[in-house]
Amino acid sequence: MTFQLTEPMLIIGLGGVGAKLAEKAKESLNSDCLLISHDQKDLTPENSIKISTKSIVNPSAHLIRGSALETLDEIKKNISNYSTIILMSNLAGKAGIGIGPIISKICKEEEKNLLSFAIMPFKFEKERIFQSGIALKRIREDSHCTIVLDNDALLDSNPELTLKQC
Repeated sequence: MTFQLTEPMLIIGLGGVGAKLAEKAKESLNSDCLLISHDQKDLTPENSIKISTKSIVNPSAHLIRGSALETLDEIKKNISNYSTIILMSNLAGKAGIGIGPIISKICKEEEKNLLSFAIMPFKFEKERIFQSGIALKRIREDSHCTIVLDNDALLDSNPELTLKQC
């Protein structure tokens, strides 16, 4: 199976880290960008979908996933004109864990080329490792190509990096 990036392309950033990466990739690839998050501070005024978790201040990944299901039609409408989707998700964060598998499933159902970037948690984030593994499995099954970025490996190979820089 070969994978080719075909235009038009849409870069989707999930959560805070995903949004930052998507914005940078958008400039490099000269593509459109869609940001999706439950946190308003991750979003820009244009091309964003806010996942409403109502009045819950610190929602779980499960609540974010359930709330994201309410926006399926809006997400489908936003990806409909693109043949390739590039998904940037931080699976160490609740937004990536909750929304990533939903986006990948939609892309598979809509027969889009999907290139996924998944950032895995640090080994000390033990409570997130299991959920991120499940999310990665689902995203990988739906993607044509998945690139996994391991935070621990980045630190090991670049000891001068701080946790925040990583």
